[in-house]
Amino acid sequence: MALFHHHLLHEFWAETLSGRSLKLLRQLIPPSWVMDPAPLPPGAVLDGPRVGGHLLNDWHDLAAASQKERELIIKISGFHETAWGARSVVLGSDCSREEWQAGVEQALKLAPGNLHILQEYRKPRRVHHRLYEVDHSICESDGRLRLCPYYFVVDGQARLSGVLATFCPPDKKIIHGMTDAALIPCRLAVS
Repeated sequence: MALFHHHLLHEFWAETLSGRSLKLLRQLIPPSWVMDPAPLPPGAVLDGPRVGGHLLNDWHDLAAASQKERELIIKISGFHETAWGARSVVLGSDCSREEWQAGVEQALKLAPGNLHILQEYRKPRRVHHRLYEVDHSICESDGRLRLCPYYFVVDGQARLSGVLATFCPPDKKIIHGMTDAALIPCRLAVS
């Protein structure tokens, strides 16, 4: 999904996707970048966020971002053992400068084998939902919700086959499976 906002692919997505799908995906997918530490020629800049008002010409420059500029998440891409449970996630605005710098360095060090994604952080919206307690009573609770769609390939076509909602307490900044979360299966409207 990090390639969705890439400036060289705008025309491709506009030709490939319907106008409705393109508009929806622009709303849903936050600006994202692949943290590839390949060297750039002098004067070249990265397609990425700005630090100190300046474009980056090396991902290491990201380490100098102020806390306000660090409304960003770094996370490993793919099927790495740290890709689940938010174990590889560094939320820039919620960590110290030293932790952020270490996260940037770790992402660049692991790049030859496992690329990391840098993404604008969008705070999950609070919602109100009913939950079942252990004693089988029902309570009302505030929290934040993450939806995880699951796709299966059927007859050569990817088909949405299920959605799992993870409902977490409102104080959690990064939503993932945790002991105080509720897993809520969702119904699919089949057409």
